[in-house]
Amino acid sequence: MGKYDDLVFTIPKEFHDWYGFASPRGFFRGTTMMPKARVYMDFTAVTKELVMEVPHTHHAVDEYLVFTGADLNNFFEFDAEVDVWLGEDPERLELFTITEPTIIRVPPKLYHCPVNFRRISKPIMFSAVYLDGDWSKINRRVNAEGREEFTYDGAGIRRCVKNRAQECVYCGQCFSEAMKEFLEKAKEESAGDERLLPFYEMAKLPRTGKYDKYVYTFKPEAHNNPNFLSPRAGFRGWSEMEESRLWYLYNLVQRECTVGELHMHHAVEEYLFFTGADITDFFNFDAEVEIQLGEDPDHLETYTITEPTVIRIPPKLWHGPVTFKRVGAPINFMPFYPAGNYGRVIRQTQTDGSSHYLYKGTDLPK
Repeated sequence: MGKYDDLVFTIPKEFHDWYGFASPRGFFRGTTMMPKARVYMDFTAVTKELVMEVPHTHHAVDEYLVFTGADLNNFFEFDAEVDVWLGEDPERLELFTITEPTIIRVPPKLYHCPVNFRRISKPIMFSAVYLDGDWSKINRRVNAEGREEFTYDGAGIRRCVKNRAQECVYCGQCFSEAMKEFLEKAKEESAGDERLLPFYEMAKLPRTGKYDKYVYTFKPEAHNNPNFLSPRAGFRGWSEMEESRLWYLYNLVQRECTVGELHMHHAVEEYLFFTGADITDFFNFDAEVEIQLGEDPDHLETYTITEPTVIRIPPKLWHGPVTFKRVGAPINFMPFYPAGNYGRVIRQTQTDGSSHYLYKGTDLPK
């Protein structure tokens, strides 16, 4: 047993019955899977047209909705159309149609959804990233008296639709039954998208453009590093979107190499994700990776990764470099930094043998 075993988590195969989603999928469910973790996110491949969710908000936490090509080796090959609604008023939402890799920031109290995966010619990845240890949401409905009611829902408190004596385990059976019924109705003459009709009616109203700032299209980043696939993609917090508290990269590692240097983050935690490159086959992981962790840069423990894994790096924990000892097939290395700007502290040894600590970081916001 190592001292930092509780920070290294092997992502389990999550088999499910969700209509239109590849199974098994990878899911990191925050504190349910790792004590003190502040990230709750999935790696889901959408393979068929479907509709999900109703308009809801999150009271005090950002969420990010990520849409990319499912094969990260071909990140920018996006052959799909996805409709998403955003707005402050659930009866006056604005429509956004996604046709290329995109990330949407959903700040607290902003209504969002439904999500209509209207056309899926190639599988795409849909990842809902929630920057809290547990997922939750607030739904709004109008009761029989015409009054608004707000209900709270979240991981750990939702009950199974089929058996109220059990907690929901997100198996997807109830969703699939409802989805199949919806699709059958849509085939009937004049039925159309009956459930979605009010939202498309909203889309006919003049746009305010107020929410455009929350929608970011990934840009191809060409580079000359032969260890990573080019172009690559990333989302760099403040530099990409005002007030964003998320900074991360998709690095498709192509061959054996060593990445980064020994460092720590003074006041922000970091997460390091290692996954298969194709989200439809998420657990196809043909590589061996080593990383060192420790509270003292002179006393580090080595951890070996051979399957999809997430490592939580608390503030002041020294880590790195990351050594890809064997790469049988490309894998996704995703440093995930839940802050608007990336920074790190390294140690340098002076000529007199004393230690000197140097801060390296991106530019501060203007």
